[in-house]
Amino acid sequence: MTSHHPSLRSTQGQHGFTLVELMVAMVLGLITTLIIAQVITVSEGNRRTTIQGSDAQVNGSVGLYSLSRDLQMAGYGLISHTAALGCPIRAKHGSASMLNLTLAPVTITTDASGNPTLRLLSAGRASFSVPMLIKADHGSSATAFSVTSTVGIGEGDVIMAVPAAWSNSAWCSVYQVKSTAGTNPLSSTSVPHAAGTASWNQDVSAGVTPSSGYVGDSAYLVNLGRIVLREYRVSDNNLVMRELQTDGTWGTEQTLASGIVTLRVLYGRDTSATRDGIVDVYDSNTPTTADGWSRVLTVRIALVARSEQRERNNADGEGVVTATDPVWDVGTATTVSGSEDCPDSDSRQCLTLTIPRSSDTDTEWQHYRYKVYDTVVPLRNVLWSAT
Repeated sequence: MTSHHPSLRSTQGQHGFTLVELMVAMVLGLITTLIIAQVITVSEGNRRTTIQGSDAQVNGSVGLYSLSRDLQMAGYGLISHTAALGCPIRAKHGSASMLNLTLAPVTITTDASGNPTLRLLSAGRASFSVPMLIKADHGSSATAFSVTSTVGIGEGDVIMAVPAAWSNSAWCSVYQVKSTAGTNPLSSTSVPHAAGTASWNQDVSAGVTPSSGYVGDSAYLVNLGRIVLREYRVSDNNLVMRELQTDGTWGTEQTLASGIVTLRVLYGRDTSATRDGIVDVYDSNTPTTADGWSRVLTVRIALVARSEQRERNNADGEGVVTATDPVWDVGTATTVSGSEDCPDSDSRQCLTLTIPRSSDTDTEWQHYRYKVYDTVVPLRNVLWSAT
Protein backbone atom coordinates (compact mmCIF):
# COMPACT_ATOMS: atom_id res chain seq x y z
CA MET A 1 0.00 0.00 0.00
CA THR A 2 1.24 3.29 -0.96
CA SER A 3 0.68 6.37 1.36
CA HIS A 4 0.51 9.94 0.04
CA HIS A 5 1.71 13.00 2.03
CA PRO A 6 0.94 16.63 1.12
CA SER A 7 3.88 18.37 -0.43
CA LEU A 8 5.67 20.95 1.64
CA ARG A 9 6.71 24.12 -0.17
CA SER A 10 10.28 25.02 0.10
CA THR A 11 11.00 28.16 2.18
CA GLN A 12 14.52 28.53 0.95
CA GLY A 13 13.65 31.42 -1.49
CA GLN A 14 11.70 33.58 1.06
CA HIS A 15 13.37 36.35 3.07
CA GLY A 16 12.08 38.90 5.70
CA PHE A 17 13.50 42.07 7.37
CA THR A 18 16.05 41.60 10.03
CA LEU A 19 15.97 43.62 13.21
CA VAL A 20 19.02 45.57 12.12
CA GLU A 21 17.36 46.54 8.84
CA LEU A 22 14.24 47.73 10.65
CA MET A 23 16.31 49.85 13.04
CA VAL A 24 18.26 51.44 10.16
CA ALA A 25 15.01 52.24 8.34
CA MET A 26 13.56 53.85 11.48
CA VAL A 27 16.68 55.95 11.97
CA LEU A 28 16.59 57.12 8.35
CA GLY A 29 12.89 57.97 8.71
CA LEU A 30 13.50 59.95 11.87
CA ILE A 31 16.38 61.85 10.28
CA THR A 32 14.23 62.67 7.25
CA THR A 33 11.37 63.83 9.50
CA LEU A 34 13.77 66.01 11.50
CA ILE A 35 15.16 67.61 8.35
CA ILE A 36 11.66 68.29 7.01
CA ALA A 37 10.60 69.79 10.37
CA GLN A 38 13.65 72.04 10.43
CA VAL A 39 12.97 73.22 6.88
CA ILE A 40 9.34 73.97 7.76
CA THR A 41 10.39 75.80 10.95
CA VAL A 42 12.92 77.97 9.11
CA SER A 43 10.44 78.63 6.33
CA GLU A 44 7.74 79.58 8.81
CA GLY A 45 10.16 81.86 10.63
CA ASN A 46 11.09 83.59 7.40
CA ARG A 47 7.43 83.93 6.48
CA ARG A 48 6.55 85.42 9.87
CA THR A 49 9.47 87.85 9.66
CA THR A 50 8.41 88.95 6.18
CA ILE A 51 4.76 89.37 7.18
CA GLN A 52 5.66 91.18 10.39
CA GLY A 53 7.95 93.53 8.49
CA SER A 54 5.10 94.26 6.11
CA ASP A 55 2.71 94.94 9.02
CA ALA A 56 5.17 97.35 10.62
CA GLN A 57 5.71 99.08 7.28
CA VAL A 58 1.97 99.58 6.73
CA ASN A 59 1.35 100.80 10.29
CA GLY A 60 4.31 103.17 10.22
CA SER A 61 3.35 104.57 6.82
CA VAL A 62 -0.29 105.09 7.81
CA GLY A 63 0.67 106.77 11.08
CA LEU A 64 3.18 109.08 9.43
CA TYR A 65 0.74 110.01 6.66
CA SER A 66 -2.01 110.84 9.16
CA LEU A 67 0.27 113.14 11.14
CA SER A 68 1.79 114.78 8.06
CA ARG A 69 -1.60 115.49 6.48
CA ASP A 70 -2.94 117.30 9.56
CA LEU A 71 0.35 119.12 10.17
CA GLN A 72 0.15 120.66 6.72
CA MET A 73 -3.13 122.35 7.70
CA ALA A 74 -2.01 123.44 11.18
CA GLY A 75 -2.52 127.14 11.78
CA TYR A 76 -5.05 127.57 8.97
CA GLY A 77 -7.12 130.74 9.46
CA LEU A 78 -5.23 131.80 12.59
CA ILE A 79 -2.09 133.60 11.51
CA SER A 80 -2.67 137.00 9.94
CA HIS A 81 0.14 138.68 11.86
CA THR A 82 3.21 136.84 13.14
CA ALA A 83 3.41 139.22 16.11
CA ALA A 84 0.36 137.41 17.52
CA LEU A 85 2.08 134.00 17.52
CA GLY A 86 2.42 132.59 21.00
CA CYS A 87 -0.48 134.60 22.42
CA PRO A 88 -2.06 132.77 25.37
CA ILE A 89 -5.69 131.89 24.56
CA ARG A 90 -8.48 131.59 27.11
CA ALA A 91 -11.73 129.93 26.13
CA LYS A 92 -14.58 128.42 28.14
CA HIS A 93 -17.69 126.67 26.89
CA GLY A 94 -20.61 126.61 29.33
CA SER A 95 -19.66 124.70 32.47
CA ALA A 96 -16.70 122.96 30.85
CA SER A 97 -13.19 123.61 32.15
CA MET A 98 -11.24 126.64 30.99
CA LEU A 99 -9.13 125.95 27.91
CA ASN A 100 -5.68 127.49 28.16
CA LEU A 101 -4.23 127.29 24.66
CA THR A 102 -1.44 128.92 22.67
CA LEU A 103 -1.89 130.78 19.39
CA ALA A 104 0.50 128.58 17.45
CA PRO A 105 -0.06 125.93 14.78
CA VAL A 106 1.89 123.29 16.70
CA THR A 107 2.79 122.85 20.34
CA ILE A 108 4.78 119.97 21.81
CA THR A 109 4.53 118.90 25.43
CA THR A 110 6.16 115.95 27.19
CA ASP A 111 5.16 113.96 30.26
CA ALA A 112 7.41 112.89 33.12
CA SER A 113 8.65 109.92 31.07
CA GLY A 114 9.56 112.09 28.10
CA ASN A 115 6.66 110.89 25.94
CA PRO A 116 5.49 113.74 23.69
CA THR A 117 1.99 114.99 22.92
CA LEU A 118 1.59 116.89 19.66
CA ARG A 119 -1.19 119.52 19.62
CA LEU A 120 -2.44 121.08 16.37
CA LEU A 121 -4.61 124.21 16.29
CA SER A 122 -6.44 125.74 13.34
CA ALA A 123 -9.69 127.44 12.39
CA GLY A 124 -12.62 125.46 11.09
CA ARG A 125 -14.52 128.05 9.10
CA ALA A 126 -15.98 127.09 5.76
CA SER A 127 -16.22 130.58 4.23
CA PHE A 128 -13.67 133.30 3.59
CA SER A 129 -13.23 135.94 6.29
CA VAL A 130 -10.53 138.54 6.82
CA PRO A 131 -9.40 139.77 10.26
CA MET A 132 -11.57 142.60 11.59
CA LEU A 133 -9.94 145.65 13.17
CA ILE A 134 -11.56 146.65 16.48
CA LYS A 135 -12.41 150.36 16.06
CA ALA A 136 -13.22 151.34 19.65
CA ASP A 137 -11.88 150.25 23.03
CA HIS A 138 -13.55 147.06 24.25
CA GLY A 139 -13.77 146.81 28.06
CA SER A 140 -13.81 143.56 29.96
CA SER A 141 -17.60 143.81 30.50
CA ALA A 142 -18.51 144.99 26.99
CA THR A 143 -21.10 142.96 25.07
CA ALA A 144 -20.16 143.78 21.46
CA PHE A 145 -17.10 144.61 19.37
CA SER A 146 -17.14 147.70 17.18
CA VAL A 147 -15.38 146.77 13.95
CA THR A 148 -14.68 148.19 10.52
CA SER A 149 -16.46 145.41 8.64
CA THR A 150 -18.16 142.08 9.32
CA VAL A 151 -17.78 140.63 5.84
CA GLY A 152 -17.60 136.84 5.99
CA ILE A 153 -18.87 136.50 9.55
CA GLY A 154 -22.25 135.30 10.74
CA GLU A 155 -24.17 134.51 13.89
CA GLY A 156 -22.91 131.43 15.66
CA ASP A 157 -19.32 131.81 14.44
CA VAL A 158 -16.63 131.40 17.08
CA ILE A 159 -14.31 134.42 17.10
CA MET A 160 -11.04 135.26 18.82
CA ALA A 161 -9.94 138.70 20.00
CA VAL A 162 -6.21 139.33 19.59
CA PRO A 163 -4.38 142.23 21.29
CA ALA A 164 -1.81 144.28 19.40
CA ALA A 165 0.93 143.11 21.79
CA TRP A 166 0.21 140.10 23.98
CA SER A 167 1.52 139.43 27.46
CA ASN A 168 0.58 137.37 30.50
CA SER A 169 -1.99 140.04 31.39
CA ALA A 170 -3.14 140.80 27.84
CA TRP A 171 -4.14 137.54 26.23
CA CYS A 172 -6.39 136.31 23.40
CA SER A 173 -10.02 135.48 24.20
CA VAL A 174 -12.66 133.35 22.50
CA TYR A 175 -16.30 134.41 22.05
CA GLN A 176 -19.28 133.45 19.90
CA VAL A 177 -21.21 135.83 17.67
CA LYS A 178 -24.75 136.03 19.01
CA SER A 179 -27.38 138.74 19.34
CA THR A 180 -29.56 139.04 22.42
CA ALA A 181 -33.28 138.45 22.05
CA GLY A 182 -35.18 141.50 20.82
CA THR A 183 -32.09 143.40 19.65
CA ASN A 184 -30.77 144.11 16.21
CA PRO A 185 -28.95 141.17 14.64
CA LEU A 186 -25.34 141.26 13.51
CA SER A 187 -24.77 144.59 11.72
CA SER A 188 -22.04 145.65 9.35
CA THR A 189 -20.02 147.30 12.13
CA SER A 190 -20.96 145.43 15.33
CA VAL A 191 -20.17 141.93 16.55
CA PRO A 192 -22.37 141.05 19.57
CA HIS A 193 -21.31 138.49 22.17
CA ALA A 194 -23.27 139.22 25.35
CA ALA A 195 -22.76 136.78 28.20
CA GLY A 196 -25.30 133.99 28.25
CA THR A 197 -26.36 134.35 24.62
CA ALA A 198 -24.12 131.49 23.54
CA SER A 199 -22.11 128.85 25.37
CA TRP A 200 -18.73 130.41 24.49
CA ASN A 201 -19.84 133.79 25.89
CA GLN A 202 -18.98 133.91 29.57
CA ASP A 203 -19.63 136.39 32.31
CA VAL A 204 -16.73 138.70 33.16
CA SER A 205 -16.12 136.75 36.38
CA ALA A 206 -15.08 133.68 34.36
CA GLY A 207 -11.81 135.41 33.48
CA VAL A 208 -11.97 134.87 29.73
CA THR A 209 -11.52 138.57 28.92
CA PRO A 210 -8.41 140.35 30.28
CA SER A 211 -9.19 143.11 32.76
CA SER A 212 -7.58 145.66 30.42
CA GLY A 213 -9.90 144.64 27.58
CA TYR A 214 -8.86 145.34 24.00
CA VAL A 215 -7.57 148.64 22.65
CA GLY A 216 -9.29 150.13 19.62
CA ASP A 217 -7.45 150.64 16.32
CA SER A 218 -4.83 148.03 17.29
CA ALA A 219 -6.54 144.84 18.50
CA TYR A 220 -8.46 142.74 15.99
CA LEU A 221 -10.86 139.80 15.65
CA VAL A 222 -10.24 136.50 13.86
CA ASN A 223 -13.19 134.44 12.68
CA LEU A 224 -12.51 130.82 13.64
CA GLY A 225 -15.87 129.46 12.58
CA ARG A 226 -15.12 126.78 15.13
CA ILE A 227 -12.01 125.71 17.03
CA VAL A 228 -10.18 122.77 15.44
CA LEU A 229 -7.89 121.36 18.10
CA ARG A 230 -6.36 117.87 17.94
CA GLU A 231 -3.87 116.03 20.12
CA TYR A 232 -1.69 113.10 19.03
CA ARG A 233 0.29 110.72 21.22
CA VAL A 234 1.29 107.08 21.62
CA SER A 235 -0.80 105.03 24.03
CA ASP A 236 -0.71 101.24 24.57
CA ASN A 237 1.35 100.70 21.41
CA ASN A 238 -1.07 102.73 19.27
CA LEU A 239 -0.91 106.17 17.69
CA VAL A 240 -4.06 107.85 19.00
CA MET A 241 -5.80 111.18 18.41
CA ARG A 242 -8.43 113.07 20.33
CA GLU A 243 -10.28 116.19 19.19
CA LEU A 244 -11.94 119.09 20.96
CA GLN A 245 -15.71 118.81 20.63
CA THR A 246 -18.12 121.66 19.92
CA ASP A 247 -19.15 121.67 23.59
CA GLY A 248 -15.62 122.51 24.75
CA THR A 249 -14.78 119.02 26.04
CA TRP A 250 -12.36 116.43 24.68
CA GLY A 251 -13.73 113.54 22.65
CA THR A 252 -12.65 109.93 23.08
CA GLU A 253 -9.30 108.84 21.69
CA GLN A 254 -9.30 107.29 18.23
CA THR A 255 -6.65 104.83 17.07
CA LEU A 256 -4.95 106.03 13.88
CA ALA A 257 -2.34 103.29 13.58
CA SER A 258 -1.60 100.19 15.66
CA GLY A 259 1.83 98.87 16.50
CA ILE A 260 3.33 102.35 17.06
CA VAL A 261 5.48 102.28 20.20
CA THR A 262 7.46 105.54 20.09
CA LEU A 263 6.82 109.07 18.84
CA ARG A 264 9.44 111.83 18.66
CA VAL A 265 8.58 115.38 17.52
CA LEU A 266 10.97 118.32 17.08
CA TYR A 267 10.52 121.99 16.19
CA GLY A 268 12.54 123.15 13.17
CA ARG A 269 13.75 126.68 13.96
CA ASP A 270 15.51 129.40 11.99
CA THR A 271 17.96 130.80 14.53
CA SER A 272 20.00 133.05 12.25
CA ALA A 273 20.15 136.77 13.00
CA THR A 274 19.22 137.58 9.41
CA ARG A 275 16.16 135.26 9.40
CA ASP A 276 17.15 133.63 6.13
CA GLY A 277 14.23 131.18 6.23
CA ILE A 278 16.50 128.15 6.62
CA VAL A 279 16.07 125.77 9.55
CA ASP A 280 19.26 125.71 11.62
CA VAL A 281 18.21 123.71 14.69
CA TYR A 282 15.80 120.91 15.52
CA ASP A 283 14.81 120.66 19.18
CA SER A 284 11.80 120.36 21.49
CA ASN A 285 12.26 123.71 23.24
CA THR A 286 8.93 125.54 23.26
CA PRO A 287 9.30 129.22 22.27
CA THR A 288 8.20 131.88 24.75
CA THR A 289 8.01 134.96 22.51
CA ALA A 290 6.29 135.93 19.28
CA ASP A 291 9.65 136.16 17.57
CA GLY A 292 10.55 132.67 18.75
CA TRP A 293 7.28 131.20 17.48
CA SER A 294 7.65 132.94 14.11
CA ARG A 295 11.00 131.16 13.67
CA VAL A 296 9.40 127.69 13.91
CA LEU A 297 9.16 126.82 10.22
CA THR A 298 8.94 123.02 10.16
CA VAL A 299 8.20 120.02 12.35
CA ARG A 300 10.29 116.85 12.23
CA ILE A 301 8.63 113.58 13.20
CA ALA A 302 9.85 110.05 13.84
CA LEU A 303 7.63 107.02 14.49
CA VAL A 304 8.80 103.58 15.60
CA ALA A 305 6.56 100.75 14.38
CA ARG A 306 6.75 97.31 15.99
CA SER A 307 6.03 93.91 14.46
CA GLU A 308 2.73 92.54 15.68
CA GLN A 309 3.87 89.00 16.58
CA ARG A 310 6.55 88.00 19.04
CA GLU A 311 9.50 86.14 17.52
CA ARG A 312 9.63 82.46 18.45
CA ASN A 313 12.46 81.19 20.61
CA ASN A 314 15.21 79.30 18.83
CA ALA A 315 16.68 75.92 19.80
CA ASP A 316 18.64 77.54 22.62
CA GLY A 317 15.50 79.08 24.06
CA GLU A 318 16.44 82.54 22.86
CA GLY A 319 14.19 84.75 20.74
CA VAL A 320 16.00 88.08 20.97
CA VAL A 321 15.98 89.82 17.58
CA THR A 322 16.53 93.43 18.74
CA ALA A 323 19.46 93.85 21.09
CA THR A 324 19.42 97.66 21.40
CA ASP A 325 16.96 100.53 21.04
CA PRO A 326 16.51 101.67 17.42
CA VAL A 327 18.22 104.87 16.34
CA TRP A 328 17.02 107.73 14.15
CA ASP A 329 19.62 108.84 11.62
CA VAL A 330 19.21 112.65 11.51
CA GLY A 331 22.17 113.36 9.23
CA THR A 332 24.65 116.18 9.66
CA ALA A 333 23.17 119.01 7.57
CA THR A 334 21.25 120.54 10.51
CA THR A 335 21.96 120.58 14.23
CA VAL A 336 19.63 118.24 16.14
CA SER A 337 19.50 118.66 19.89
CA GLY A 338 20.49 115.50 21.78
CA SER A 339 21.99 113.70 18.78
CA GLU A 340 25.29 111.83 18.94
CA ASP A 341 27.50 109.70 16.70
CA CYS A 342 25.63 106.81 15.10
CA PRO A 343 26.62 103.35 16.42
CA ASP A 344 28.04 102.30 13.05
CA SER A 345 29.54 105.63 11.97
CA ASP A 346 31.12 108.72 13.48
CA SER A 347 30.33 110.80 10.40
CA ARG A 348 26.53 110.76 10.92
CA GLN A 349 24.38 111.85 13.84
CA CYS A 350 21.64 109.75 15.43
CA LEU A 351 18.99 110.03 18.12
CA THR A 352 18.18 106.97 20.22
CA LEU A 353 14.46 106.17 20.20
CA THR A 354 13.89 104.38 23.48
CA ILE A 355 11.37 101.53 23.40
CA PRO A 356 9.04 101.62 26.43
CA ARG A 357 9.49 98.83 28.96
CA SER A 358 7.94 98.03 32.31
CA SER A 359 11.26 98.09 34.19
CA ASP A 360 15.02 98.29 33.70
CA THR A 361 15.21 94.50 33.69
CA ASP A 362 12.37 94.02 31.20
CA THR A 363 13.68 92.31 28.03
CA GLU A 364 10.38 91.34 26.44
CA TRP A 365 10.65 94.25 23.98
CA GLN A 366 13.75 92.62 22.47
CA HIS A 367 11.63 89.78 21.04
CA TYR A 368 10.07 92.09 18.43
CA ARG A 369 11.35 93.82 15.30
CA TYR A 370 11.16 97.59 14.83
CA LYS A 371 11.19 100.05 11.93
CA VAL A 372 11.77 103.81 12.09
CA TYR A 373 9.81 106.20 9.84
CA ASP A 374 10.50 109.91 9.73
CA THR A 375 9.62 113.04 7.77
CA VAL A 376 9.87 116.84 7.84
CA VAL A 377 6.65 118.84 7.43
CA PRO A 378 6.82 122.58 6.56
CA LEU A 379 4.36 124.75 8.48
CA ARG A 380 3.04 126.42 5.36
CA ASN A 381 0.53 128.62 7.18
CA VAL A 382 3.45 130.21 9.04
CA LEU A 383 5.60 130.50 5.93
CA TRP A 384 2.75 132.14 3.99
CA SER A 385 1.57 134.46 6.77
CA ALA A 386 1.99 138.21 6.78
CA THR A 387 4.72 139.83 8.84
